[in-house]
Amino acid sequence: MLVQENVSLKEFTKFRIGGMARYFVTAKKPEDVHNAVVFAQGHSLAYVILAGGSNVLVSDNGFDGVVIHIQLQNINWQEDEAILIADAGVSWDTVVEESVKKNYFGLENLSGIPGSVGGAAVGNIGAYGCEVKDTIKWVEVFDPSTMLLVRLTNDECHFTYRHSIFKEEKNSVIVLRVAFQLQRDGELHRDYKDVVEYEEHAGDIETLLDMRKAILAIRAVKFPKDNSVGTAGSYFKNPIVTSEFAMLFHEQYPNAPIHDTNKGMKKLSAAWIIDHVLHLRGVRDGDVGTWESQALVLINYGDAQAKDISLFAKNIIDACYKETGVILTPEVVTIGEIVNE
Repeated sequence: MLVQENVSLKEFTKFRIGGMARYFVTAKKPEDVHNAVVFAQGHSLAYVILAGGSNVLVSDNGFDGVVIHIQLQNINWQEDEAILIADAGVSWDTVVEESVKKNYFGLENLSGIPGSVGGAAVGNIGAYGCEVKDTIKWVEVFDPSTMLLVRLTNDECHFTYRHSIFKEEKNSVIVLRVAFQLQRDGELHRDYKDVVEYEEHAGDIETLLDMRKAILAIRAVKFPKDNSVGTAGSYFKNPIVTSEFAMLFHEQYPNAPIHDTNKGMKKLSAAWIIDHVLHLRGVRDGDVGTWESQALVLINYGDAQAKDISLFAKNIIDACYKETGVILTPEVVTIGEIVNE
Protein backbone atom coordinates (compact mmCIF):
# COMPACT_ATOMS: atom_id res chain seq x y z
CA MET A 1 0.00 0.00 0.00
CA LEU A 2 1.41 3.37 -1.05
CA VAL A 3 0.70 6.30 1.26
CA GLN A 4 1.15 9.67 -0.46
CA GLU A 5 1.39 13.00 1.35
CA ASN A 6 -0.04 16.40 0.43
CA VAL A 7 -2.08 15.34 -2.59
CA SER A 8 -4.37 17.86 -4.28
CA LEU A 9 -7.97 16.65 -4.12
CA LYS A 10 -9.09 19.06 -6.83
CA GLU A 11 -7.92 16.55 -9.43
CA PHE A 12 -10.14 13.81 -7.98
CA THR A 13 -13.49 15.65 -7.94
CA LYS A 14 -15.89 16.58 -10.72
CA PHE A 15 -16.25 20.05 -9.19
CA ARG A 16 -12.50 20.59 -9.67
CA ILE A 17 -12.39 22.17 -6.25
CA GLY A 18 -10.51 21.30 -3.08
CA GLY A 19 -7.33 21.62 -1.08
CA MET A 20 -4.74 19.03 -0.12
CA ALA A 21 -5.15 15.66 1.54
CA ARG A 22 -2.60 15.22 4.30
CA TYR A 23 -2.40 11.54 3.35
CA PHE A 24 -3.81 9.82 0.27
CA VAL A 25 -4.16 6.08 -0.31
CA THR A 26 -5.31 4.46 -3.55
CA ALA A 27 -7.18 1.27 -2.66
CA LYS A 28 -7.15 -1.25 -5.52
CA LYS A 29 -8.05 -4.29 -3.43
CA PRO A 30 -9.85 -4.90 -0.10
CA GLU A 31 -6.55 -5.34 1.75
CA ASP A 32 -5.62 -1.78 0.81
CA VAL A 33 -8.76 -0.50 2.50
CA HIS A 34 -7.94 -2.52 5.62
CA ASN A 35 -4.37 -1.23 5.69
CA ALA A 36 -5.42 2.37 5.10
CA VAL A 37 -7.80 2.24 8.07
CA VAL A 38 -5.07 0.69 10.23
CA PHE A 39 -2.72 3.49 9.15
CA ALA A 40 -5.30 6.17 10.02
CA GLN A 41 -6.09 4.61 13.39
CA GLY A 42 -2.39 4.16 14.18
CA HIS A 43 -1.79 7.88 13.59
CA SER A 44 -4.99 8.97 15.38
CA LEU A 45 -6.31 10.50 12.16
CA ALA A 46 -9.76 10.73 10.68
CA TYR A 47 -10.30 9.15 7.28
CA VAL A 48 -12.76 9.73 4.47
CA ILE A 49 -13.77 7.71 1.44
CA LEU A 50 -13.51 9.11 -2.08
CA ALA A 51 -14.29 7.24 -5.29
CA GLY A 52 -15.67 8.87 -8.46
CA GLY A 53 -15.72 12.34 -6.92
CA SER A 54 -19.02 13.21 -8.61
CA ASN A 55 -21.12 14.12 -5.60
CA VAL A 56 -18.65 15.85 -3.29
CA LEU A 57 -17.45 19.34 -2.46
CA VAL A 58 -14.00 19.41 -0.87
CA SER A 59 -12.94 22.20 1.47
CA ASP A 60 -10.43 24.73 0.19
CA ASN A 61 -8.38 23.74 3.24
CA GLY A 62 -8.41 20.12 2.14
CA PHE A 63 -8.61 17.24 4.58
CA ASP A 64 -6.24 16.88 7.53
CA GLY A 65 -6.42 13.11 7.64
CA VAL A 66 -6.38 10.09 5.34
CA VAL A 67 -8.30 10.07 2.07
CA ILE A 68 -8.97 6.51 0.90
CA HIS A 69 -9.49 6.56 -2.87
CA ILE A 70 -11.55 3.49 -3.76
CA GLN A 71 -10.38 1.99 -7.07
CA LEU A 72 -11.58 -1.61 -6.80
CA GLN A 73 -12.58 -2.40 -10.38
CA ASN A 74 -13.97 -5.95 -10.82
CA ILE A 75 -17.30 -6.88 -12.39
CA ASN A 76 -18.72 -10.41 -12.16
CA TRP A 77 -21.94 -12.06 -13.27
CA GLN A 78 -24.03 -14.84 -11.81
CA GLU A 79 -26.05 -15.19 -14.98
CA ASP A 80 -28.03 -18.22 -13.79
CA GLU A 81 -29.59 -15.89 -11.20
CA ALA A 82 -29.40 -12.63 -13.21
CA ILE A 83 -27.11 -11.07 -10.62
CA LEU A 84 -24.41 -8.54 -11.44
CA ILE A 85 -21.69 -7.98 -8.81
CA ALA A 86 -19.53 -4.87 -9.12
CA ASP A 87 -16.73 -3.44 -6.99
CA ALA A 88 -17.27 -0.06 -5.40
CA GLY A 89 -14.77 1.74 -7.62
CA VAL A 90 -16.33 0.70 -10.93
CA SER A 91 -17.82 3.56 -12.95
CA TRP A 92 -21.58 3.52 -12.45
CA ASP A 93 -22.44 3.97 -16.09
CA THR A 94 -20.18 1.05 -17.02
CA VAL A 95 -22.41 -1.19 -14.90
CA VAL A 96 -25.55 0.15 -16.58
CA GLU A 97 -24.02 -0.30 -20.01
CA GLU A 98 -23.01 -3.91 -19.23
CA SER A 99 -26.50 -4.79 -17.99
CA VAL A 100 -28.14 -3.33 -21.10
CA LYS A 101 -25.70 -5.14 -23.41
CA LYS A 102 -26.68 -8.42 -21.79
CA ASN A 103 -30.36 -7.47 -22.04
CA TYR A 104 -31.10 -7.45 -18.32
CA PHE A 105 -33.76 -5.09 -16.98
CA GLY A 106 -33.39 -2.88 -13.89
CA LEU A 107 -30.71 -0.23 -14.36
CA GLU A 108 -31.45 1.31 -17.76
CA ASN A 109 -33.22 4.44 -16.44
CA LEU A 110 -30.12 5.23 -14.38
CA SER A 111 -27.93 5.58 -17.48
CA GLY A 112 -25.47 8.44 -17.64
CA ILE A 113 -25.27 9.20 -13.92
CA PRO A 114 -21.65 10.02 -13.06
CA GLY A 115 -19.78 8.46 -10.15
CA SER A 116 -19.03 5.00 -8.85
CA VAL A 117 -20.91 1.88 -7.80
CA GLY A 118 -20.10 2.54 -4.16
CA GLY A 119 -21.42 6.06 -4.35
CA ALA A 120 -24.56 4.80 -6.08
CA ALA A 121 -25.34 2.56 -3.12
CA VAL A 122 -24.40 5.10 -0.46
CA GLY A 123 -26.58 7.82 -1.99
CA ASN A 124 -29.33 5.54 -3.34
CA ILE A 125 -29.14 7.29 -6.68
CA GLY A 126 -32.29 7.71 -8.70
CA ALA A 127 -33.54 9.23 -11.93
CA TYR A 128 -36.50 9.13 -14.31
CA GLY A 129 -38.78 7.22 -11.96
CA CYS A 130 -36.28 4.62 -10.70
CA GLU A 131 -34.00 4.21 -7.67
CA VAL A 132 -31.01 1.91 -7.39
CA LYS A 133 -32.30 0.42 -4.11
CA ASP A 134 -34.91 -1.46 -6.11
CA THR A 135 -32.19 -3.61 -7.69
CA ILE A 136 -29.65 -3.95 -4.87
CA LYS A 137 -29.58 -7.48 -3.41
CA TRP A 138 -26.70 -7.00 -0.98
CA VAL A 139 -23.80 -4.69 -0.19
CA GLU A 140 -20.45 -6.02 1.00
CA VAL A 141 -18.63 -3.70 3.39
CA PHE A 142 -15.48 -3.52 5.45
CA ASP A 143 -16.26 -2.92 9.13
CA PRO A 144 -13.38 -1.00 10.81
CA SER A 145 -14.69 -1.85 14.28
CA THR A 146 -14.12 -5.59 13.72
CA MET A 147 -11.75 -5.49 10.71
CA LEU A 148 -14.07 -7.97 8.99
CA LEU A 149 -16.00 -8.08 5.73
CA VAL A 150 -19.75 -8.03 6.25
CA ARG A 151 -22.56 -8.55 3.76
CA LEU A 152 -25.66 -6.41 4.36
CA THR A 153 -29.03 -7.25 2.85
CA ASN A 154 -31.12 -4.64 1.11
CA ASP A 155 -33.28 -4.18 4.21
CA GLU A 156 -30.23 -3.77 6.43
CA CYS A 157 -29.04 -0.86 4.25
CA HIS A 158 -32.08 1.24 5.32
CA PHE A 159 -32.53 2.78 1.89
CA THR A 160 -34.74 5.85 1.60
CA TYR A 161 -34.78 8.77 -0.82
CA ARG A 162 -31.10 9.63 -1.56
CA HIS A 163 -30.15 8.05 1.74
CA SER A 164 -28.87 4.84 3.33
CA ILE A 165 -27.34 3.50 6.52
CA PHE A 166 -23.96 4.43 5.07
CA LYS A 167 -24.90 8.09 5.44
CA GLU A 168 -26.49 7.61 8.86
CA GLU A 169 -23.32 6.15 10.32
CA LYS A 170 -20.55 7.94 8.43
CA ASN A 171 -17.32 5.95 8.23
CA SER A 172 -18.79 3.13 10.32
CA VAL A 173 -18.43 0.78 7.35
CA ILE A 174 -16.84 1.09 3.91
CA VAL A 175 -18.61 -0.19 0.79
CA LEU A 176 -16.51 -2.65 -1.24
CA ARG A 177 -18.94 -4.53 -3.52
CA VAL A 178 -22.58 -4.34 -4.54
CA ALA A 179 -24.79 -7.08 -5.98
CA PHE A 180 -27.67 -6.11 -8.26
CA GLN A 181 -30.65 -8.39 -8.80
CA LEU A 182 -31.71 -7.82 -12.40
CA GLN A 183 -34.51 -9.27 -14.50
CA ARG A 184 -34.36 -11.25 -17.73
CA ASP A 185 -37.95 -10.38 -18.53
CA GLY A 186 -38.90 -6.98 -17.19
CA GLU A 187 -40.90 -3.93 -18.10
CA LEU A 188 -39.57 -0.61 -19.31
CA HIS A 189 -40.37 2.36 -17.06
CA ARG A 190 -41.67 4.82 -19.63
CA ASP A 191 -44.17 6.92 -17.65
CA TYR A 192 -41.78 9.61 -16.38
CA LYS A 193 -42.57 13.03 -17.89
CA ASP A 194 -39.23 13.50 -19.68
CA VAL A 195 -39.40 10.00 -21.15
CA VAL A 196 -42.97 10.52 -22.35
CA GLU A 197 -41.94 13.76 -24.06
CA TYR A 198 -38.95 12.03 -25.65
CA GLU A 199 -41.22 9.35 -27.16
CA GLU A 200 -43.55 12.02 -28.54
CA HIS A 201 -40.68 13.52 -30.52
CA ALA A 202 -38.36 10.58 -31.22
CA GLY A 203 -40.69 7.59 -31.44
CA ASP A 204 -41.53 4.63 -29.22
CA ILE A 205 -39.02 3.17 -26.80
CA GLU A 206 -39.25 -0.58 -27.31
CA THR A 207 -35.97 -2.10 -26.08
CA LEU A 208 -33.49 -1.67 -23.25
CA LEU A 209 -31.05 -0.12 -25.70
CA ASP A 210 -33.76 2.31 -26.83
CA MET A 211 -34.32 3.33 -23.22
CA ARG A 212 -30.63 3.82 -22.54
CA LYS A 213 -30.28 5.96 -25.67
CA ALA A 214 -33.32 7.98 -24.61
CA ILE A 215 -32.03 8.62 -21.09
CA LEU A 216 -28.60 9.61 -22.37
CA ALA A 217 -30.21 11.99 -24.88
CA ILE A 218 -32.40 13.55 -22.17
CA ARG A 219 -29.44 14.01 -19.86
CA ALA A 220 -27.32 15.49 -22.66
CA VAL A 221 -29.78 18.37 -22.94
CA LYS A 222 -29.87 19.06 -19.20
CA PHE A 223 -26.26 18.61 -18.12
CA PRO A 224 -22.93 20.00 -19.34
CA LYS A 225 -21.77 18.02 -22.37
CA ASP A 226 -18.03 18.37 -21.91
CA ASN A 227 -15.38 18.94 -19.27
CA SER A 228 -15.17 22.69 -19.78
CA VAL A 229 -16.84 23.33 -16.42
CA GLY A 230 -16.76 21.69 -13.01
CA THR A 231 -19.94 20.32 -11.49
CA ALA A 232 -21.08 17.74 -8.96
CA GLY A 233 -24.33 17.16 -10.81
CA SER A 234 -27.61 17.85 -9.03
CA TYR A 235 -26.73 19.87 -5.95
CA PHE A 236 -30.02 19.67 -4.04
CA LYS A 237 -32.41 16.87 -3.16
CA ASN A 238 -36.05 17.13 -4.17
CA PRO A 239 -37.97 18.23 -1.04
CA ILE A 240 -40.22 15.67 0.64
CA VAL A 241 -43.27 17.32 2.23
CA THR A 242 -46.58 16.37 3.81
CA SER A 243 -49.70 16.00 1.72
CA GLU A 244 -51.16 19.04 3.48
CA PHE A 245 -48.18 21.20 2.58
CA ALA A 246 -48.22 19.90 -0.99
CA MET A 247 -51.88 20.86 -1.32
CA LEU A 248 -51.16 24.43 -0.22
CA PHE A 249 -48.12 24.54 -2.49
CA HIS A 250 -50.24 23.40 -5.44
CA GLU A 251 -52.81 26.10 -4.73
CA GLN A 252 -50.09 28.74 -4.93
CA TYR A 253 -48.20 27.12 -7.84
CA PRO A 254 -50.71 25.11 -9.91
CA ASN A 255 -48.12 24.16 -12.55
CA ALA A 256 -45.61 22.75 -10.10
CA PRO A 257 -44.87 19.02 -10.51
CA ILE A 258 -45.75 17.01 -7.40
CA HIS A 259 -45.06 13.28 -7.08
CA ASP A 260 -46.26 10.62 -4.66
CA THR A 261 -43.78 8.74 -2.47
CA ASN A 262 -44.17 5.25 -1.06
CA LYS A 263 -44.74 6.60 2.47
CA GLY A 264 -47.72 8.84 1.83
CA MET A 265 -45.61 11.98 1.57
CA LYS A 266 -45.22 14.16 -1.52
CA LYS A 267 -42.10 15.05 -3.49
CA LEU A 268 -41.63 18.51 -4.97
CA SER A 269 -39.20 19.42 -7.72
CA ALA A 270 -36.26 21.46 -6.46
CA ALA A 271 -35.29 22.27 -10.05
CA TRP A 272 -38.77 23.62 -10.81
CA ILE A 273 -38.77 25.83 -7.72
CA ILE A 274 -35.31 27.24 -8.43
CA ASP A 275 -36.27 27.85 -12.05
CA HIS A 276 -39.90 28.98 -11.99
CA VAL A 277 -40.26 30.53 -8.52
CA LEU A 278 -36.80 31.90 -7.78
CA HIS A 279 -35.91 32.48 -11.45
CA LEU A 280 -32.31 31.43 -10.85
CA ARG A 281 -31.69 29.06 -13.75
CA GLY A 282 -28.62 30.17 -15.69
CA VAL A 283 -27.71 32.82 -13.11
CA ARG A 284 -24.00 33.40 -12.58
CA ASP A 285 -22.03 35.13 -9.82
CA GLY A 286 -18.36 35.26 -10.72
CA ASP A 287 -17.18 31.70 -11.32
CA VAL A 288 -20.26 30.12 -9.70
CA GLY A 289 -23.69 29.68 -11.21
CA THR A 290 -26.64 27.45 -12.00
CA TRP A 291 -26.50 25.61 -15.31
CA GLU A 292 -28.41 27.22 -18.15
CA SER A 293 -30.34 24.03 -18.94
CA GLN A 294 -30.89 22.67 -15.43
CA ALA A 295 -31.35 24.87 -12.37
CA LEU A 296 -30.48 22.03 -10.00
CA VAL A 297 -26.89 21.89 -11.25
CA LEU A 298 -24.30 24.25 -9.74
CA ILE A 299 -21.28 25.06 -11.87
CA ASN A 300 -17.66 25.96 -11.28
CA TYR A 301 -16.90 28.04 -14.37
CA GLY A 302 -13.19 28.32 -13.65
CA ASP A 303 -11.59 29.22 -10.35
CA ALA A 304 -14.46 28.93 -7.89
CA GLN A 305 -13.60 27.80 -4.38
CA ALA A 306 -15.60 25.56 -2.09
CA LYS A 307 -16.68 28.55 0.02
CA ASP A 308 -18.04 30.24 -3.13
CA ILE A 309 -20.12 27.20 -4.07
CA SER A 310 -21.32 26.77 -0.48
CA LEU A 311 -22.35 30.42 -0.13
CA PHE A 312 -24.09 30.41 -3.52
CA ALA A 313 -26.02 27.28 -2.48
CA LYS A 314 -26.90 28.83 0.91
CA ASN A 315 -28.34 31.87 -0.82
CA ILE A 316 -30.57 29.61 -2.91
CA ILE A 317 -31.67 27.72 0.21
CA ASP A 318 -32.48 30.98 2.03
CA ALA A 319 -34.36 32.42 -0.94
CA CYS A 320 -36.37 29.21 -1.39
CA TYR A 321 -37.43 29.12 2.26
CA LYS A 322 -38.31 32.82 2.31
CA GLU A 323 -40.40 32.57 -0.86
CA THR A 324 -42.08 29.17 -0.44
CA GLY A 325 -41.43 27.79 3.04
CA VAL A 326 -39.70 24.82 1.42
CA ILE A 327 -36.37 23.72 2.89
CA LEU A 328 -33.84 22.63 0.28
CA THR A 329 -31.23 20.12 1.40
CA PRO A 330 -27.91 19.56 -0.39
CA GLU A 331 -27.42 16.18 -2.01
CA VAL A 332 -23.72 16.90 -2.44
CA VAL A 333 -21.52 15.68 0.43
CA THR A 334 -18.78 17.91 1.85
CA ILE A 335 -15.28 16.80 2.78
CA GLY A 336 -13.52 18.97 5.32
CA GLU A 337 -14.87 22.12 6.92
CA ILE A 338 -16.35 24.78 4.64
CA VAL A 339 -17.07 28.16 6.20
CA ASN A 340 -19.43 30.60 4.48
CA GLU A 341 -18.11 34.14 4.71
